[in-house]
Amino acid sequence: MKTILIAASLSILAGSTAQAKPLHDEIPPIFQGTWAPTLEDCADLEGVNRYVVDGESVNYYEANDYLLIGIKFSGTTIGSDGSGTLFNGRFTSRSEAFLLGENNIRMEIDDRDHNVMYLYPIGDDGEPMSENEVRGVRCVGR
Repeated sequence: MKTILIAASLSILAGSTAQAKPLHDEIPPIFQGTWAPTLEDCADLEGVNRYVVDGESVNYYEANDYLLIGIKFSGTTIGSDGSGTLFNGRFTSRSEAFLLGENNIRMEIDDRDHNVMYLYPIGDDGEPMSENEVRGVRCVGR
């Protein structure tokens, strides 16, 4: 009898079509790609200043920020005084083999120029710290 109940339970679970959904928005495609502070850094063979953004992480030379939770929204940008796509995310950071803790980051891309991205740490008050802006340009062909 136990065998029949176990088999019936497993067949119900195996036949389920429900799929797990992530607990956060992924980093939007508009932010994904290869970025660098300048176009010259895009061409650097060693790629020390380049970083790659995908749906779940920001990958630097010998370091990564992995997305824990995030949300995409539209609004006014800080870096370009326009409006565009914004993403607030909480990331856990790793450099080589060391976990460095967690940090909150705002990403912004103005609707008028999708080839420039602004990154800001988010302060304890929940607001982006504009004095610590990191500006990146999209590396074309990477």
